Amino acid sequence: MYYRLVAERAPEAWHAFLAARGDEPVRLLQRQDSDGARLTWMEIYGPSLHDGPGLEQKIAAAMAPFIDGDRHAEIFSALQGDH
Repeated sequence: MYYRLVAERAPEAWHAFLAARGDEPVRLLQRQDSDGARLTWMEIYGPSLHDGPGLEQKIAAAMAPFIDGDRHAEIFSALQGDH
């Protein structure tokens, strides 16, 4: 998942993400070419999630107040032999 948010709200959004994620293996990345006023964040979900779709919905709900625009999904799989 990736989305844009207003940079001023990044600290609040970060704490909301951490609370929703809990101990699950979900990483949050920021695009390097963000314009300063609006940031692009991307969630990366690990392969060993207990309930991936449920966790994604929980994080989406927690992040909804901070997102400026749409939330986009792209799904990738590891190539054979890449761990």
